[in-house]
Amino acid sequence: AIAGDVTTWSGKKVGIANLAPVPGAERWSKPLQACIEKNGGTVDYQDVGGDPTKLPALLEGWASAKVDAVFNIGIDMTGQESLIAAFTEAKTPVVTWGAGNPEGVVALDANQEEDGRIIGRYLVEKLGSGQVILVNANNPALQSREKGLKEVLDAAGLELIVVGEALGFSAESAQKSVEAALQANPEAKAVVGGFGSLGVGAAAAVTAAGSSAIVVSMNGDPEEYAAIREGGPFVATVADGHEFGGEAACQIAADMIAGNAAPGTAGKQILATSVLVTADNVPAEGSSEATPRKFYQLP
Repeated sequence: AIAGDVTTWSGKKVGIANLAPVPGAERWSKPLQACIEKNGGTVDYQDVGGDPTKLPALLEGWASAKVDAVFNIGIDMTGQESLIAAFTEAKTPVVTWGAGNPEGVVALDANQEEDGRIIGRYLVEKLGSGQVILVNANNPALQSREKGLKEVLDAAGLELIVVGEALGFSAESAQKSVEAALQANPEAKAVVGGFGSLGVGAAAAVTAAGSSAIVVSMNGDPEEYAAIREGGPFVATVADGHEFGGEAACQIAADMIAGNAAPGTAGKQILATSVLVTADNVPAEGSSEATPRKFYQLP
């Protein structure tokens, strides 16, 4: 378990950059914000609406304002090395989830490749053979999921067709992409959403097309659980430990502000375990997947 003295937050100010106003981001950023504010800190919470090009200006503003910590959920930090270096020099922790692993940040995440493998193994077991459509968008976590999924499906001889818009993190965007993909590939046996909202959009497309394809996803958002409980085409997801990660980020940054080093080996991601969720173990409405997560680093 990760522990830190959260009373350190009293009188401190932080910036939180949130990828988009969707549960898949807010399940990390909202528990984090609550933890900081409950312990006397103030939060500048900024949502980029799925547009990673808005991040540099936010980081520059927070550097000028001399915030005490910076957090980022899901926004690719490629190209921000000089700003990260400036925060490091100022001893300002930069803690992320699902945003890649550039030098100088404490990168928390699910093992996204393993998430892809988990859902891939589920599909291999259920389908045996055939075409699978993946609707995905462009961020480091989702690309890693795609890699893990492809690895498992390739090994089992299933065909993977990848569709989606680079910034298409919404259910509406996914629905459009999947509707077109199902017209082109009516024999597809499954559709995978690379992200929670993408799975929900995929399920809407499958229903509209009258397809018999099953739908699975990765993230573990309330909307995914609702779709599983409904008993339609949406049958499974992989639940990441976002909520646990948000609380861990609060504790890690507090500890760093107090002068302690980040846990584990510097430069390596701190990963949280994930859980496969089906109709057999889907959480009740209003509940998150409560299996305690283990945090670890790969060798």
